[in-house]
Amino acid sequence: MVGIETSQHVKLSYEPAGVGERILAFFLDGFFIGVYYLVVIWIWGYVNSLGANPSDIESSPTWVLYVVLVLPMMLYHLISEVISNGYSIGKKIVGIRVVKVDGTRASLSGYLVRWMFRLVEITMTSGVVAFVTVVMNGKGQRIGDILGKTCVIKERQNVKLDNTLFAEVADAYEPVFPQVAELSDKDIRIIREVLDSRSHYDYDNWFLMLQKTRKKIEERLGVKDHDLRGDEFLKTVIKDYNAIHGK
Repeated sequence: MVGIETSQHVKLSYEPAGVGERILAFFLDGFFIGVYYLVVIWIWGYVNSLGANPSDIESSPTWVLYVVLVLPMMLYHLISEVISNGYSIGKKIVGIRVVKVDGTRASLSGYLVRWMFRLVEITMTSGVVAFVTVVMNGKGQRIGDILGKTCVIKERQNVKLDNTLFAEVADAYEPVFPQVAELSDKDIRIIREVLDSRSHYDYDNWFLMLQKTRKKIEERLGVKDHDLRGDEFLKTVIKDYNAIHGK
């Protein structure tokens, strides 16, 4: 698991992307790069064919083709991951993305290092080095990731209403803790993450995380005596938040 510590100092975990998912994303990206290549070549040939003088075609500046075709193909992974927060088109489709090892957004230097090592790990060795490294590492990392302090994780899929900020609240429901109005959507999302993370941890570790979250929220709200268990308190906070904000 890849760990991330939230603003509430709660440790959440994300599952590293599997080798199969990374390979699928790689081939999808390769497909889109190939489509781009064919389209550019077709356009280049069509534009050159419009020249009235054959010598015009022969003298067409090849650096233009290099800039339009070769550079985008070379920089595809770097640019797409930088501007799309760790995604390439293939990664987005598969549901995986590049992050820092602590689960936060990767830095430009991290993206740059992993891109530079693609030449050795993937291009020059047909992906063999990357494949072996990811399998042996077990944390969704190839050499470029290890040096760039990044990894590739799975995004959560099949999100249901129960996994969002929303909770069913009766029209006549009165908030137990009106102070929850001071919390943000991000705070409620973290609480939901903690409650939903039960299946990812053994009970003792999950219970400790639950109690730590409860204590932090109690301190934020200035609440001391409420006679609710940790999970009941956090669920009540979510209901109150939804009631107050009309969700």
